Amino acid sequence: MRLFPGFLRSGVGDSAPALGGIAPVRMLGVLALGVALVGCGEEEETRTLQPQIVGMTNQLGPIYDDGEMTLYEVKLPVAFPIKAPTQAEQNALNGSPVAPYPAKPWVTTDDIKIQISWTLTNLDPDDYSVELLIDPWNEFGRYWPGLALVDADDGEFQPNLSGIDILMELPGTASGRPSRRHGTFTFQDMNELAIDFATVMNIIATAPPPDPTAEYDQTVTLANHAFAIENKSYKDLLVKPYIPGVVPALIGVDAGLRTRTPANIALEIVVEVVDLGSGRVIERDAKDPVIPEPTTFVTVGSTAAP
Repeated sequence: MRLFPGFLRSGVGDSAPALGGIAPVRMLGVLALGVALVGCGEEEETRTLQPQIVGMTNQLGPIYDDGEMTLYEVKLPVAFPIKAPTQAEQNALNGSPVAPYPAKPWVTTDDIKIQISWTLTNLDPDDYSVELLIDPWNEFGRYWPGLALVDADDGEFQPNLSGIDILMELPGTASGRPSRRHGTFTFQDMNELAIDFATVMNIIATAPPPDPTAEYDQTVTLANHAFAIENKSYKDLLVKPYIPGVVPALIGVDAGLRTRTPANIALEIVVEVVDLGSGRVIERDAKDPVIPEPTTFVTVGSTAAP
């Protein structure tokens, strides 16, 4: 088995990736964040960021290979233009923490909303099965799925779900079908992602100690259930008790794609950020400090490599 450092994060909870671990792979060029600011009424303002591109080539090495399953993956960090609190404002937030977070959130889903449009392009003649991956950030951390140990005797792992994780067929250029696929993760979809991430953070914070005799880790099971695209928080009785009363807004995402064979594929995303009257979204050309990219990784990944 070849297990590449960084794909498995250490433990269930918060951690930082080890030096030399998997960093998001940037290929095919990345366009700098740009903006278009348009009015949506007296209170709402929409900022559309310039396209962001990440891609893989067929020369990319795998991030995981156990002799039976090989995974190729690239990710691109995309920060949203969210204004950072002043030190005085942050001190006030720290002084009134809201469970399960270490502080009261600076920006919530009542303050902003997000929409992401995406295009996947197959540059090869062959068809591929491709996973489109979106992993959320909020001001308290970013999600890193890692792997779940599904068979301890055989040392078998499977990837945990990303925040949004969609498997699709991507036709090749020789297929006679369009080799591009387009879609939009709507404002409702991204609001659901923010809720799911907050729910998973609460699941991790309140999880009982792992039961070594259990067949499956209940925390991992609940986290994957919360993120499963077909499960919606407003009607999911299993995770409803874990949905926090306050949901931090998304301040960025790790966007990427995964295949099980080498391929030449590109992903382009365009992000729309709407300020709902909070003044939290930075206006074009403004010099306000941006909320920092989170360095804490929230994960339910396995604790050990086989």
